[in-house]
Amino acid sequence: MTDILLLSKEVLRPDYLSCYGGTLYQTPNIDELARRGTIFTNFYTASPSSAMAFTAMFTGLYPFETRRKSYREVEKFSQCPTLSDILEKRGYEIHVIWGGKWFRGSHKRSRVFSAATNFHNLEGIYQLVGPHGLGGGPIEVDSQFDPLNLITTKIETIFKNRRGEVFIWLHCPHVFKGRTGYGSDIDLLDRLTGMLFDFFPSEQIYLTGDHGHMNCERGIPVYGFHAYEGAIKVPLITPNHFNSKVIDDLLSNIQLKDIILDKKYTKNEFIYSDTQYYLQEDRKLMIRKGDFKYIFNKKNKSEELYDLRFDPHEDVNLLVDRWVDRNRDTAYFLEEIYYYPRWGKAEEAYQELRQEKDRLWKEGKFVENMLFRVNNIRKRGFAGFSRHIAQKKSRIRGRWGSAAQIRQYEK
Repeated sequence: MTDILLLSKEVLRPDYLSCYGGTLYQTPNIDELARRGTIFTNFYTASPSSAMAFTAMFTGLYPFETRRKSYREVEKFSQCPTLSDILEKRGYEIHVIWGGKWFRGSHKRSRVFSAATNFHNLEGIYQLVGPHGLGGGPIEVDSQFDPLNLITTKIETIFKNRRGEVFIWLHCPHVFKGRTGYGSDIDLLDRLTGMLFDFFPSEQIYLTGDHGHMNCERGIPVYGFHAYEGAIKVPLITPNHFNSKVIDDLLSNIQLKDIILDKKYTKNEFIYSDTQYYLQEDRKLMIRKGDFKYIFNKKNKSEELYDLRFDPHEDVNLLVDRWVDRNRDTAYFLEEIYYYPRWGKAEEAYQELRQEKDRLWKEGKFVENMLFRVNNIRKRGFAGFSRHIAQKKSRIRGRWGSAAQIRQYEK
């Protein structure tokens, strides 16, 4: 056996890293990790929400495969052995290093760790910004503070007191303390990666993100409620178990469990990402096969279809066959204004992806759903109810008998 480090970061987009073609930062240490290992270019989180992503990573199950119905505090996961359970049985010491907010929040909504897991809640590494801030006040920045030393000191202590092989999951915050916003601290993540080489050789390190971040694309500020690429596509760099430097196969983070345990993965015909559990009203389910990506929106029963080969930014929902031009007070057929050469393949993909959605889709019983909706309206008040009505109106009769989502209501 050998030690294992799973290094992950919140809101980590592939284009934040130069080895994925990012230009915002140069990330030489992460690039070196990729050079020595394998980089996956089509790796998706099973959910753009931390607790659901953690559950998928450690159980190997998609959200819709679990018995969980909504996002709430849960008991210890018992549907199958988790990555933590299995590693503990193999003799590993299990250590989790993260900011304390996850222990108080996301951990209680996932509970995927074995009984003997050692939690190291480092309160000082986390910058309170964005939706995880304290309510829109001024952001306090201590440029002299170095959160990386807290992390490496903790790892030194773990190694000093170890009795055998260790598995460490080091989950870095949305923003390291000392920086002001999402994506502003990637140089710190890269520096941390270089520091971790002193503890772990590259063949023991796995690097990924739990989910991404919309970065204001499509008018969406952060993440959690949408299944677009910015929120659900994340990097994955592993040791070179596969005799390949770059792998383009479609993978989900539910496969991380098998990659770590058995150094293998299975190719997928479909991959999925779910924004919420099946009882929740605002659920959006993404299904991808090949170049085609389908999204089903539960609240208004609308659909989206994108061809990522021609439209990597998901600008054109191919199901909307009449596009409104408000400036000219008219509308156009999509074929008039958008050149697209694969309509036959798109229709075939839509029918197949919709059938796949129908195969796995489930909802709660009538009474269960009604109680959940009433509680939601009670919590959100009139504003939440108004938003619900607006979204109900945000679909049209689309191509191939679809119910197409209209872009201007996506937010």
